[in-house]
Amino acid sequence: MAPTDKARPTLCLTALTALLAAAIVPSASHAAPVFVAGGYAFTNFDFPGAGTNAAAGTNANGISNTGVATGVSIDNAGNFASFVREPNGTVTAVNIPTPGMAFGVNSAGNVVGTNGTNAVFVPNGGSAQTLTTPANAGSAFGINDHGNIVGQVGIGGTAGAGFFLTSQSGSGLISINAPLGSTSNVVNAQGVNNNGQIVGFYLGNDGQVHGFMANTSSAIGSTLTGTGIADPTITPVEPGATFVFSQVLGVNDSGLAVGYYGDSTTSQHGYFYDPKTGKYTFLDDPSEGFNPAGVEVTQITGINNLGEISGFYSDASGVFHGFVAVPVPEPGSLTLMGFGLAALGFTYRRRRRHAAR
Repeated sequence: MAPTDKARPTLCLTALTALLAAAIVPSASHAAPVFVAGGYAFTNFDFPGAGTNAAAGTNANGISNTGVATGVSIDNAGNFASFVREPNGTVTAVNIPTPGMAFGVNSAGNVVGTNGTNAVFVPNGGSAQTLTTPANAGSAFGINDHGNIVGQVGIGGTAGAGFFLTSQSGSGLISINAPLGSTSNVVNAQGVNNNGQIVGFYLGNDGQVHGFMANTSSAIGSTLTGTGIADPTITPVEPGATFVFSQVLGVNDSGLAVGYYGDSTTSQHGYFYDPKTGKYTFLDDPSEGFNPAGVEVTQITGINNLGEISGFYSDASGVFHGFVAVPVPEPGSLTLMGFGLAALGFTYRRRRRHAAR
């Protein structure tokens, strides 16, 4: 039986309440449990079969503009299993046999990574294909929606320069060198956005790694030189801790970058870096914990155009867990939205009463 006219305002208000709740709580695609910190709602997850010993667990290594995350799990025997995680929480294995690892994914669902020796490209639902260009490419770390790939060469087990490819076919190769002044040319290109902006880290003269940015538009022939990013000035989370190194791991089309820094206690903490202002914003997974050695870890590994992020953290037992996190509205925005929805309900009731008269 159809609802009566008296019931309809109640149903409308119920829908309005649900809409307001949806604005406050992340959608079902990022299902509970959800933990909010720093303006983000975190959903933590584990790949089935992930290990429960210290240093085992789940690492989310990147996220696409469609909200699909990719990464790798480590079981208690040290074996790796690569995966993709859909926004609805479904986790599927990626065909990269151990010791291979998945590092990046794009909106088409194509994954890049390594088979343990060479960089690989995995088409959506397919098998790993070894990249033959550049020669001795050890790992591919990032792929954008145009199919451009970035990574690092590895010669005889030694890390070398970074690289950019127009596609998995090996076309459009650009070699990425360390910023001017660095005596080392160890460059790890980690992420590339749809505008050709590249981020990563390089080995500095102090023996530590530091972040860099570059853009393919600045390439001279087939060579591109990175620009160093100023290290963050940290407020120690652990008493007395000092900054040691920084790794930039992902960038979206707005140029907002993410990564993490390491401190003198060997703890690691996530951050956002805005190149327009040169400012860092620090953010850790709210579920991270100090292990018995007093170490805690959060790495933010990827960011998409919606501001959604991926990464992983360690718990009090030293076990790793993956996460995806979505921005949540500012409290003031929620208040205004609540007033707006309440006004909409009031207007609806007035119209219903006017229609009844």
